Amino acid sequence: MPISAEIARLVDEIQDDRSHGAIELARRALVILKMTAEHSQADDVDRFLHEQRGVVQVLILTRPAMAPIRNVANRLIKVVSDRTGELDVRSLRDFMVSKADEMAADTRQAVVRIARNTTGLIADGTTIMTHSYSSTVVAALREVSSERRGIRVVVTRSGPGRTGEETARQLGGFGIPVTLIDDTAAAVHMPSVNILMLGADTVCADGVVNGVGSYQLAVVSAATRVPVYVLCDSLKFDPELTREDADLEDNEPSEAFEPSGLPAGVIVSNPRFDFTPLELVTGIVTEDGVLSTVDVVAHLKDMEGGLT
Repeated sequence: MPISAEIARLVDEIQDDRSHGAIELARRALVILKMTAEHSQADDVDRFLHEQRGVVQVLILTRPAMAPIRNVANRLIKVVSDRTGELDVRSLRDFMVSKADEMAADTRQAVVRIARNTTGLIADGTTIMTHSYSSTVVAALREVSSERRGIRVVVTRSGPGRTGEETARQLGGFGIPVTLIDDTAAAVHMPSVNILMLGADTVCADGVVNGVGSYQLAVVSAATRVPVYVLCDSLKFDPELTREDADLEDNEPSEAFEPSGLPAGVIVSNPRFDFTPLELVTGIVTEDGVLSTVDVVAHLKDMEGGLT
């Protein structure tokens, strides 16, 4: 189904965005679906649903590594589809618009609850390391700093995209003491760190998809017995994904290297994400509490059962 030029432009912005995390992009996906409903010219329910499902499929394909985009889009279209027997096309459109707003508000409330649940893991004087920009981690650290004294954060540059610089900028703006380091210096600083705190783009039974470099930091943390906590909305859980299927999104080689200076035959690989096995994760902090990896696997199995 063809989509309008404005919707196509907004979809492309999600496709090309390398600065924001999965939840923020999921909220943008909800905005797109809301706009599609508001501007729909469909004159019957079946045509309206066909139109919306077409946009859902386009959104899902934009960033396959980011489960929240897929989950919010699928959940929204399901709850709308469930009302088709009782609403006319105009009422269904209005219902979809209000539901999109409600789901976006739920994601914001989830971040608040995750931040509160994180505070219980942190004592006064804790040094926290974080890697790859996560709005959820930033919100949690802001909450922690208001509740605990002497908090310090070590922020990695976070790969060629340097998203850690935005993390450091925001945390420093909140008055939190921050040390910004190159990724290659992480092992040097790890002995002084009490906890490694990561965000996530997707969580599955095999592990966690997050910004590239997360896996090696988790390995270093295991070697130095530093606990690893992943902070994420349960929208990021994907019961169907496996490690083999994870799309790690190859970025432009020029972001990492100047390929013109390399001999012919040298291939540059610049993945955006990597995959951290669950056995390297101490716990996952969600809006519903801190889950052990055993709890996570059980929850994912329940979700999978609900899909069949």
